Amino acid sequence: MTLGDRVRAFLHPPAAGLDLDPDERRAVEALARWVAREHVAAKRSPTIDPTAWISPLASLRFTERVEIAAKATIGPYCCVWGGWSRTWTRVGAEALLSPGVVLVAGNHVTHGPGPVRDLGFEELDVEVAAGAWVGAHAVVVGKRVGVGAVVAANSVVLDDVEDYAIVAGSPARVVGHRTGVT
Repeated sequence: MTLGDRVRAFLHPPAAGLDLDPDERRAVEALARWVAREHVAAKRSPTIDPTAWISPLASLRFTERVEIAAKATIGPYCCVWGGWSRTWTRVGAEALLSPGVVLVAGNHVTHGPGPVRDLGFEELDVEVAAGAWVGAHAVVVGKRVGVGAVVAANSVVLDDVEDYAIVAGSPARVVGHRTGVT
């Protein structure tokens, strides 16, 4: 081994025994930076309860305006994004977000000429109240999911969901109510 090889080996040791080419190493480093930004640093927010379980594959953005209460569960591939400037995303105590749920505090403006991305953003608070369950791949855009409510998988919530209601569809509509709850 030449001196140059030894220096390179010292400066760039194999990651956990993996022999990675430079492109692969950059990809792994980029993934680590993303997890650090979207998960590790985000969980340090003072408005996120330390007893909440948040998948390392979840995306938390604008966490200065995200509140996650005690024993809430945020599944893998969930996007929990607070508002850009003034609105909040709140997940209540013991609420359950299944994999792939998207909570967004607002929506793009769609009226007017030009590209939608240039028309602005309407900020609206979004809340999943205590004990509610939002099924896999459901989307809640600037609305409230009530206490103990259930949102079926793949639903799109565009109106508030009352306490203990069960909703399904795109757009989500009431299909029932939970029984035996007060």
